[in-house]
Amino acid sequence: MNLKIMEVAIIEELSKMLCDRRVVSIEEIERKAIRAALRSLGENAIAVNSDLLDLVKSSFIEYPITLKSLHYSEEVEVSGIRFYHPHTYKPKAEDFEEAYREYLISKSYLDRLNDMKEITDRFFNGYTARGEILREYTKGNYRYFVFYSTINDVYEDIDYHVRVSETVGGEYVVVVPTEEHCAPFHKFYRHLSEEVKKANMKVWVANTFEKTIDPFIGYPRDFTLLKGFKNPKLAALISSYWRVKVDRID
Repeated sequence: MNLKIMEVAIIEELSKMLCDRRVVSIEEIERKAIRAALRSLGENAIAVNSDLLDLVKSSFIEYPITLKSLHYSEEVEVSGIRFYHPHTYKPKAEDFEEAYREYLISKSYLDRLNDMKEITDRFFNGYTARGEILREYTKGNYRYFVFYSTINDVYEDIDYHVRVSETVGGEYVVVVPTEEHCAPFHKFYRHLSEEVKKANMKVWVANTFEKTIDPFIGYPRDFTLLKGFKNPKLAALISSYWRVKVDRID
């Protein structure tokens, strides 16, 4: 796919995602641009790199690349954090409060993104790797596509992840970082675990402090990879303890 077409597709999808946001940070734009890439491009997101993401971010802050791009042209610095808003809008206190919450989520995710990639590179030792935001690992007949997100963002984007999992030419894994509390994982499992399993999708959790990874939902078909998990039986234990009632599976 042409890079210019990809760039415009990401920008237009991200504009939809931010349509009700009046104040944003560059961190929020970048985190959601990564999500927008998967939403709009699917498996083709493997071609998206940091240079393309920089162009996407500049469309929202500096100059719009497409007429469908939102434009946050005005900069305001609060406690050392730069926020942006449209020049036609006067921000309110609640706008900055929401922007700050999103900033914290985004900064935490972006700060751990490279660590998550390093963890999966080590986990797929012996595999050939390519791609940045969507990473492909191949060895022999095995092929894995790995996307990095947060558990709450996966919850919101589940339809897109399921679609990729069902159409990608290999096994699809979403790697998320640990959270301070288990509530987001419990909510995800109760509401979406069966949908994830039906799509043959995997969700694994990376501890970026200990540099380890564990299965949350789903195991790899390449059983030699199991030794790379810190707790290989974790997904089975979660399935047993957090069993959900399913009346009917189509």
